[in-house]
Amino acid sequence: MPRLPCSLLPLLLLASPACFVDDVPADDDGGVPAGGKADDGTAVRAGRSHVGDAVIAALDATAPGEYGRTWTVSHDNRLDGAWLVQTPPASHWGQPATALTLPARCSSGASCDLDFGLRTCTVDTDCGAQGRCVALAATTRAPGQTPRRLCAGHSDVALLDELHAMLTSARTVVDLTSLQPPDGRYEAALRNAITWLGASGRAVKVRLLFGAFPVQGEVDAKAALARLTRDLPASAKVTVSVGNYRSSNLPPSWNHSKIVAIDGATALVGGHNLWTVHYLDNQPVHDLSIRVAGAAARDGHRFADVQWRWTCANRSWVTRLTGSVAAFTWSRGAVSDRCLSDTVLPAAAAAGGDVTVISAGRLAWVDAQDDGNQADLALVAMLEAAEASVRISQQDIGPVKVPVLGLPIGGWNVEALDAMGAAVLRGVDVHIVVSSPEAQVGGLGPSQAPYANGWSLDEVADEIAERAAAQPGAPRGAALDALLCRHLKVAPLRFSGDDTFPGGGAPGNHAKLVMIDDLAFHIGSQNLYPAGLTEFGYIVDDADAAADLDASYWQPLWRQSSRLATSGVTCR
Repeated sequence: MPRLPCSLLPLLLLASPACFVDDVPADDDGGVPAGGKADDGTAVRAGRSHVGDAVIAALDATAPGEYGRTWTVSHDNRLDGAWLVQTPPASHWGQPATALTLPARCSSGASCDLDFGLRTCTVDTDCGAQGRCVALAATTRAPGQTPRRLCAGHSDVALLDELHAMLTSARTVVDLTSLQPPDGRYEAALRNAITWLGASGRAVKVRLLFGAFPVQGEVDAKAALARLTRDLPASAKVTVSVGNYRSSNLPPSWNHSKIVAIDGATALVGGHNLWTVHYLDNQPVHDLSIRVAGAAARDGHRFADVQWRWTCANRSWVTRLTGSVAAFTWSRGAVSDRCLSDTVLPAAAAAGGDVTVISAGRLAWVDAQDDGNQADLALVAMLEAAEASVRISQQDIGPVKVPVLGLPIGGWNVEALDAMGAAVLRGVDVHIVVSSPEAQVGGLGPSQAPYANGWSLDEVADEIAERAAAQPGAPRGAALDALLCRHLKVAPLRFSGDDTFPGGGAPGNHAKLVMIDDLAFHIGSQNLYPAGLTEFGYIVDDADAAADLDASYWQPLWRQSSRLATSGVTCR
């Protein structure tokens, strides 16, 4: 795949292939799985469906030496409770944009929580016509503290309380990776969770690793650390490290994975960034993440380990000046440039589940190996295995375009498009939901919140049609057109009959879902268009979980979005 100059678009959420840099550090429970052992100690076996079989076979044939680094298989995982985190919440499907619960924001006054920027309240009427008065758990800073009641919005509980609950459950180690440090209410929630851990007396190591855009300065990691440890007393036993990195090659690469991993036992992985306006306010972008309990959570820590090790090994006076690689640690009230490159996980404990998860990551070009892009192989293998249906929800399929000029940066993901085109020829229904070109969020305008790469729905469909026509033995003329018109559909994301938000701009899609035959699905940080960043995701091979996802997410998504679907210009 072509490498894109991602540095030209620092606000876009990009994704693509990767490379690991060092051997995965051994855990205190006996070390790295190898020699055909899954992370839970069971023998690596075929997935529970032909889709999982295909993914494991492709990875094992191409990169067996990467097992335990860029890809791992575990079978003891659980998907508990509300394991699928979708925002805006599922209750919003079919509802007009005006029905969205909006936060009552504030910046001063006695009735304003200044950290969260939300109005305090007692009852819903304190929050205005669309408001909701919520006891927000993310406001607590110590065990047993009563949550403050705030005028929260549609996704504050689903995201802020979820993050706060996960971090405060930690006993030994927290890993969090994201594109950028948290802002606004996200920052307040994470700071409170870290403060809560400090007040608990637990000796927890917290590592937060972000991408370093070329426009960021060296103080970014240090400043983020200062904000997140603002309320920690010097007596706290917790240790907090914040780092960021950008590779030195051209085009550069940086972290785009979104992982919250706790004690090697639970993890939240997906597409959600830590941006308040984009996710929590009046024009939210749509996104998906998945919460998993079990051995797959350990893979999130290991992926963070490899990134941290590269970060720690590549700091120099040059990177300090450019802000490309930095790391700082808070411990006992003092801040140093200590870099925590490895973490020691508690001994693995049986999770009591039976869900198969294939962890798949890519490190892009943070080192010279350029052989750790197994997530790319896994996604293509999923598409190639389809026998009945391909369901895709993504920001876009086409490559990023240069703003204003409209010129594409690099090419399309030919391997994925070939797999989609070949699937259509086999009679597989390929249904895709992307952002429409005018998508934007938060009222920020397309230059600040571009959740589409600039391709029309017809252009996306036509590109897949061209790849279908290029397949060996593909039919021609009317026969090919009939297959495409029947089996290929590309639709813009919609929640209801509304095509725009009240303030203008179409809803944006930031999910990274690929579901095959209603049996297995991928949710993570990686888009299907090339981008060249560090990514991580879970492929869940479980028919029951896929059925839950289909019912709670895909069916309402397709019901609202398919009214505007196209199969390309030929089908008109």
